[in-house]
Amino acid sequence: MRKPRLSVGGGGGLLHGFPSPVLLFLLLLLLSSWRVAAQAQQAPQTDPVEAAAVNAILSKLRLSAPPSWNISGNPCSGAATDDTSIDDNPAFNPAIKCDCSDQNNTLCHVTRLKINTLDAVGPIPEELRNLTHLVKLDFRKNYFYGPLPAFIGELTALESMTVGINALSGPVPKELGNLTNLLSLALGSNNFNGTLPDELGKLTKLRQIYIDSNDFSGSLPSTLSQLKNLSILWASDNNFSGQIPDYLGSLTNLTQLRLQGNSFQGPIPTSLSNLVNLKKLRIGDIVNGSSSLSFIGNLTSLGELVLRNSIISDTLASVDFSNFVNLYLLDLSFNNITGQIPQSILNLTSLSYLFLGNNSLSGSLPATKSPLVTNMKTYCLVIAHKTCRFNITVIANFPYMFYFDTKEFGSKRLCDG
Repeated sequence: MRKPRLSVGGGGGLLHGFPSPVLLFLLLLLLSSWRVAAQAQQAPQTDPVEAAAVNAILSKLRLSAPPSWNISGNPCSGAATDDTSIDDNPAFNPAIKCDCSDQNNTLCHVTRLKINTLDAVGPIPEELRNLTHLVKLDFRKNYFYGPLPAFIGELTALESMTVGINALSGPVPKELGNLTNLLSLALGSNNFNGTLPDELGKLTKLRQIYIDSNDFSGSLPSTLSQLKNLSILWASDNNFSGQIPDYLGSLTNLTQLRLQGNSFQGPIPTSLSNLVNLKKLRIGDIVNGSSSLSFIGNLTSLGELVLRNSIISDTLASVDFSNFVNLYLLDLSFNNITGQIPQSILNLTSLSYLFLGNNSLSGSLPATKSPLVTNMKTYCLVIAHKTCRFNITVIANFPYMFYFDTKEFGSKRLCDG
């Protein structure tokens, strides 16, 4: 048999019967390029389980997606994957956001779901549990009812969950403690009841928690003392009882604390004096045990201070209010505060709202205007105590003051407190 031999003529560099190694390499390179190009032309696809879940959720709630969102085909497309912001953007509501980096940028997962102020009615759909890559859930201002389902605890990637201003009810499931990546939890303005689960103490990354305006009862669990990163705690307008926890004074990153509208017992713990970063503090409706004002002396960053109806037995002079240069709202009404109104309060140029009514204040108002008056929106004294000795001729110098004295003016009512 004759062996193949290299042609030196016009054979194009081929071995007789075999392609050249160079040509083989070029063919393989070309095929590889075609494959890469084909993959590049194919848009990443939504995880089919998550796509079905999104469609089922919207269908159950009778919601339709905006035109820029191809919900019927591939949900993770259009505004769901580009740089469009969906926060506070009514043009994208309902809306999702996706991460399409999985499997070499070919597979998308739903990371955000927004159904905000759309009059959505019904229980939280079961299909939500299939969105296991969800980072942010926004169900605010709808008509969701029924319990917060325990399967929420399976969505362990969640960093923000907002279900506020709905009609959800029942106790908060202990499975919420599985969401250890949560930074913000908003449950306010619902009908939740029962005691808070101890498992909330596992949410150590939490920075904001809103549990206000519900029917929670019992005491605040001691495990909340572990939430050292907390900056905002709203627990107002519930049925909490017992002592205001002393451990709140250890949450030194707090900038906002709301506890009014409950049945907490006094005295207010002096440990709150450690919360030097507080900008807003609201405590009220204490049922037993008197407190002094001494604990607020260090809280000079406050812009808003409300201690209404807190059984405060003290004088205003016990606090050097001249240090509260950011204070714009001061409400100490409905307490047992005695003595005079110090000039340091009336010299606060940032103060716009002052409520001191229904106390046992006495003495005389300053005879001259202070810088406060030019900025004052509401200056409310509501005097109704026999020891009041405010001079009505001096009050004429305070045109922004509202005044009410049942003893001297009968039924004349210029301020409701």
